[in-house]
Amino acid sequence: MKGIGRLLKQLKAVFTPSLSRGMKKIYSDFFNMHEENQVLMLHRKDLYTPGPPHQHFSPMMLEMVEKHAGHKILDIGCGHGVNCIELNNRGFHCIGIEAKEEYACEARKHVEAYHMRAEKLEFPDKSFDTVIMLEVLEHLADPYAALSEIVRVARKNLILSVPNLSPLEVCVEYNVIMHHFFEPTHVNFFTKSMLERFLKKYFPYVEVGEFGQFFNISGKKLYYHLSAAASFDPIGRR
Repeated sequence: MKGIGRLLKQLKAVFTPSLSRGMKKIYSDFFNMHEENQVLMLHRKDLYTPGPPHQHFSPMMLEMVEKHAGHKILDIGCGHGVNCIELNNRGFHCIGIEAKEEYACEARKHVEAYHMRAEKLEFPDKSFDTVIMLEVLEHLADPYAALSEIVRVARKNLILSVPNLSPLEVCVEYNVIMHHFFEPTHVNFFTKSMLERFLKKYFPYVEVGEFGQFFNISGKKLYYHLSAAASFDPIGRR
């Protein structure tokens, strides 16, 4: 894998107390690789590099989808189709879209998937019960257009996750930066309250939470991700 961004992507599905140990090993492997190759210096592109699609469905988000989603699901930013495969195995009907054509081609080997952008969904109105968008909103050039399209094609709700901006306020005291800031394609950033306000422009009912604890500083728990359910009806079980 080329670059620290690629190396860190494998941590996407790891939300345990051992997270810091896993991070340490990944950084150690990254630097040791360059030391073994006697690299003279690293460049910005070596550090700020997009990683490959995630290979695991976050257990927390899987639980949330099972709790709130309707039967027919659209996975926006499906990557290689990992989420769709898992949900189909659990009795849902999930299809995916992906903006990168090579990822969409890989996903089509396993599930129904299309090369398509979130900002222009080529589906009729109310085609899906639920739209899921996991670690995608932070990448979108026009998140407003994407949400308008989601509102058009969803009958029931939207379930999503994004990196959490809020810990930055605490981390900066220790000269620490969260590694999602290394990702050059992250162009939108949200605190819990920002994400709630943004989603309420499109859905009357919104619940936002935090998950993925990665640090505990002076008794304050810091969470790497935000999760959200946004619905046309009061939020409850499907």
